[in-house]
Amino acid sequence: MIDEKLIDRENSKEHYVRKGDPAKPTYYIIRPQYVSSGLFWHFTAFAGHIRYALSKGWVPVVNMQNYQNAYLAPEKFGKENAWEYFFEQPMKVDLKKAFNGENVILSGLSAPMQPNISINFNEENLAPYKELVRQGFLKVKAEISREVLAVQEKLFKPTDKVLGIKLRGTDYTANKPKWHYIPPSISLAEDTVRTKLKEWNCNKIFLATEDRAIEQNFKNIFGDICVTFDKEFVNYIPGKCITSFRINREDAYFLQGKEYLIEMLILSKCNSLIMTRTFGTVGVMIFGETFEHTYFFDLGRYGV
Repeated sequence: MIDEKLIDRENSKEHYVRKGDPAKPTYYIIRPQYVSSGLFWHFTAFAGHIRYALSKGWVPVVNMQNYQNAYLAPEKFGKENAWEYFFEQPMKVDLKKAFNGENVILSGLSAPMQPNISINFNEENLAPYKELVRQGFLKVKAEISREVLAVQEKLFKPTDKVLGIKLRGTDYTANKPKWHYIPPSISLAEDTVRTKLKEWNCNKIFLATEDRAIEQNFKNIFGDICVTFDKEFVNYIPGKCITSFRINREDAYFLQGKEYLIEMLILSKCNSLIMTRTFGTVGVMIFGETFEHTYFFDLGRYGV
């Protein structure tokens, strides 16, 4: 067990919880900011923390074990690290080793250097985060990468030109969270996809969404050319956060995160993209190599 004094949930600022021999490594423990945040909010925040730690010569270690988050089941709190369900530790150092180090810093809750959803998705802006992926600091677990490949082989032929679509509904449209980009209506999204399918010469659509109604509408409109990752949808109740819902199944917390991650990674491998600006979109652009075409809905932000 990790000493609770080293967890320090009271101080949200960056600070040392142990300071010793300066010649020994300094471990930078990355803490999640919000309990209800989605996986790619954490991903983008932690990417910023990792860049920051590396710039200081520190060893970044992600801690989603001792702080509540949407991907850690209550009975596994303090026992398992939810980050390690999906990604490798940035420098292959686990929490036990880090907290036993002579120099230990807890991150602030607000992430320095975090890419945001208003970022211009050009090579210059994305390059520092893509470099983290290339160097293995944001490495997806091998078993999830293998599952992504298997899903791709099932859904697509090698000759398919795939248009990836990412659309948000549920808590985005119900709660209208301030500063978040406004998603398109289903009809606007469908019209845009219909136009770009022809313009970009794509023959297949891969749709990623957490909203059952969006999936059903797209499949009704586009038929067999619209494919999705086979997953279960939560029964969303308006007014709540989507990450607070669980499907009644074993390992529900993990599986909801894994299914979302697989969708995002498949999107990152599509030929072209049409997306709402979200933190998932940032993740897709970071993991993606080269897209032939991209289109991002810009309908303003809620409350601005």
